[in-house]
Amino acid sequence: MPLTARLIFSLGHHAEVYEDADELIAMMPEQGLVLLCEDGTGAACRLMEMMDSQGIWLPVIAFARTLDCDAIVAGIKAGVVNYLVGDVSREELLTKLHHGYAEGQACLAVRLRQAVARRAIKALSRREAEVLRLVTTGLSNKEIARELDISPRTVEIHRMKMMTKLGAKTSAQAIRVEIEAAGLS
Repeated sequence: MPLTARLIFSLGHHAEVYEDADELIAMMPEQGLVLLCEDGTGAACRLMEMMDSQGIWLPVIAFARTLDCDAIVAGIKAGVVNYLVGDVSREELLTKLHHGYAEGQACLAVRLRQAVARRAIKALSRREAEVLRLVTTGLSNKEIARELDISPRTVEIHRMKMMTKLGAKTSAQAIRVEIEAAGLS
């Protein structure tokens, strides 16, 4: 199943060819989908991790001549929207491209919110992250102060900085960012 740019063009689509995942990440298009040759080493999972760490996401369809079920399951869990395995007809490829793009658009908003939330959480200091964790359990500033063995005023300062970094005006919004970062939304 040689998926080439020429085949994609023959189906009426535009294709960009990248040397490797690093080049793709560096030159990431704003829209479309990614067709990735899965070589059996977890390339699709690595690409999903790289995109996630950069706060970017496009739907990914991986293809391979042969691939075991464990690799496919791992890829789907990482966010790959579909796999093409074995010989695929032009019609099947076109159907998978359209389905993958539509499914990707449905997931895009959720994935982008998750990536933005994770980046915001990573920007927190260790203490701000601890305060957020305790806020999510419903503790008051005084209870957080006792838990962390710091003054309530210090908790207020960490909480204020944490809320600013998360772009949250309320504790509920901060908790929502935490939930989105964890992928639980």
